[in-house]
Amino acid sequence: MFTKVIKSSDVLKKNSNAQTKRREARRADDRCVSIINGQMHPVKNWSSGGMLITADERIFAIGQDCKFTLKFKLRDEMMEIDHSAKVVRKSPNKIALQYLPLTKDAQSGFQKVVDDYVAQRFAESQS
Repeated sequence: MFTKVIKSSDVLKKNSNAQTKRREARRADDRCVSIINGQMHPVKNWSSGGMLITADERIFAIGQDCKFTLKFKLRDEMMEIDHSAKVVRKSPNKIALQYLPLTKDAQSGFQKVVDDYVAQRFAESQS
């Protein structure tokens, strides 16, 4: 019985370590899409370091640089962030991109998305 408890705590430690290895927190609750080479791709999750999109993996190569536009639906507006990224991983129908160093505009755009999300959740909690 105790061995089961110990093993389950080891699994929890491994899972929590995997979560802390990320440089940036992932965000999956925002409504956004990416546009790469004129094609729209759903964003599964994103952070200020990169994004995971749903796309045909055959049209991307590991190490490929891509210019993209992220379109976010905020409370009162649509917001676009233009930037570049490198394909770092791909699997069937999923492409992981790591942003190239962020410009000040991209940084402030991502912060605005996060601020809008926090303000929206706060407003919902007050109603």
